[in-house]
Formats: sequence, C-alpha cells, structure tokens
Amino acid sequence: MVDILNYQIKEISSAKLKELDEEEKLTELRVKLKSAEKLVKYTSTVYKALLQNDSGISAVVLIDKAIELGLSGIAITDHECLSAHMEVNQYAKKLRETNPEFTIALGNEIYLTDDRASGQKYYHFILIAKDAIGHRALRELSSIAWQNSYVDRKMERVPTLKTELEEVVNKYPGHLIATTACLGGELSTNALAMQLAEDVGDTANATTYYNNIINFMSFCTKLFGEDFYIECAPATAEEQLIVNRKLLKIARAMNIKMVVGTDSHYLTKEDRQIHKAYLNSKGGEREVDSFYEYSRLMDYNEAKQLLILSFDNVRIFFVQASTQSPQPLHISVLNVNFAI
Repeated sequence: MVDILNYQIKEISSAKLKELDEEEKLTELRVKLKSAEKLVKYTSTVYKALLQNDSGISAVVLIDKAIELGLSGIAITDHECLSAHMEVNQYAKKLRETNPEFTIALGNEIYLTDDRASGQKYYHFILIAKDAIGHRALRELSSIAWQNSYVDRKMERVPTLKTELEEVVNKYPGHLIATTACLGGELSTNALAMQLAEDVGDTANATTYYNNIINFMSFCTKLFGEDFYIECAPATAEEQLIVNRKLLKIARAMNIKMVVGTDSHYLTKEDRQIHKAYLNSKGGEREVDSFYEYSRLMDYNEAKQLLILSFDNVRIFFVQASTQSPQPLHISVLNVNFAI
C-alpha cells in the first residue's frame, strides 16, 4: 500500500545508473506541488483486512483527516481490494458541496508477479484510475486476480501476472497511472539488495539485481509511458533511506519522474500503539515497529523534514506546479458505474 503526496521530483541530469554511484556532486530536486500547503496521499482502509490485518481506518474518517491536515486530496489503494470504492465515491459526491477542490482518486495496490508459483515474493505495485475507463481496467484486473487465488504459506494469494497487466493496460491504454509502490515493490526490493551487495563488494549479485531493475523498469515504462512513476518515502528507517537514495539515482539515470509517498495505515502518531495491537490481533508477532513507524498521514512540513534525512546532500525546492513542467499528478473524482 502506498500513499503518494501530490508532488514530483524533477531531476537535473541523466547518466548511466552505475556511473551515478560515483557522483557526489550537489543535485537539485525540484518538487512540483499543486499548492505549497496541500498534498495528495494514497492510503489504505479497513477493507484491506480482507487479506490480512493491516489498516483499521474507515474511508470516511481517513478522508476527513486528510481535509483537516490541509491536503488537496487522497487516493484509496487497498491491497488487491476495491471494496471501499463505492463508499468513497458516494462520500466524494457529498464533499463537492463543502470541499469542491478536494480530490479523491480510486486505485488498487496489486501483487505483481511473473507467475503463480508458491513460495515466491509477492511484489507490491500501485495502480490509480485516471477516469471511469481506468476504473473498469482496475475491476477487470482485480477480478482476474481473485478468480485465480490460491493458498500459499497459509495465506490466500491474489497476484496479478505481468502478462495479465499488460493485456488489460493495452486494452485500455492511457487510463491508468502506476507507481513502483513501497519497500515491498519489485524495484525497491532489488534496489536495496543491489546496494547491500555493492557495499560488501559482491559484484556478481549486484549485477544480477541491476539487471532485474533494468528489466522491470523497461517493462513498466513501455507499458505506462509518462504515467509511470518511481516512488520513495519519507522515513527514518535505514532500509528506506538506502532505497530512497538508490531510487533517486535510478530516476536520474532513466529520466523517470519520482513521487514521494507515505504509507498511511493509521491516522496519527497517537494511534501507533493501537495499530500495532491490531496488526497482531490474529495471533503471532509481526514485525511492526520500524516498518510502520511512519505509515500514517503526514502534512507537508513533516514529509519534507523526513525527506531531508534521505537526501542530505540535495537541495529540495518546493515550487508551484502551475508555473513549472511537468504538471503534478492530479486525478479527478470518479463517478463510475461499478458493474463489470
């Protein structure tokens, strides 16, 4: 799951990925904001518990909190679940009267894999509908995933195959936005592994992860074009800091826009211990402290301060998107027919 703030990082230069590891020069990140005080975030709701306990936030409460924080909008992206969309869409219609500028987008955090083999890692991947046609694509993909569900390691698995994603996106070209998702995504997983291998001089494995990155990015850019984004996240966890820095180099090397996201599984700092108890309410002890520490709604200032920890040798400028290109990620409220 991911929630993405409504700004994009524009890179200054382009170079080969491996060569960028040797560059230490100061880089400017020009961050595009719809408004200097407002953000858009992608989030999970209580419906995500269909697969596992992960978020206990009701959709309406989540939206109200985003408005309270001064955000310009929010997108709902539960793990392979579209169940919140009907409720959200109805509430969005009511908000048009009181908050006409607030944007609500509908999406899905799918599990993207090459096949349906047991024992594999189920990579996270974000899809956001740009319009009603995009939402139809979301519904078709979700139906395929659930129709082919199976049990692996005592959990129901609902992956979407890359071939299936390719088929549906090509059927409805230009109607979906995609991001690489959180640390559970294929890009971030390989970026972290590549950096750790390089740190110990393991050239063979570093090359393998490098090739994985190139293959994955080629697939995504070919399929989504300008609607594809690399996602990093504000946090203090060492793994996230490592990944953020690596993702920046990849974005520069491949000339792909970045989005900065927070992973909102709960609303406020005060809710963290309640969320921790909820995650472990089905028995067992899940690792929840470091991974979920910043998995909540954030305002602009907190997100910026946390980003500085990742990009300590980088100047970050927040500028009005209306006067700069590329334009910010902006998705209108959907009023769609949910029948497939």
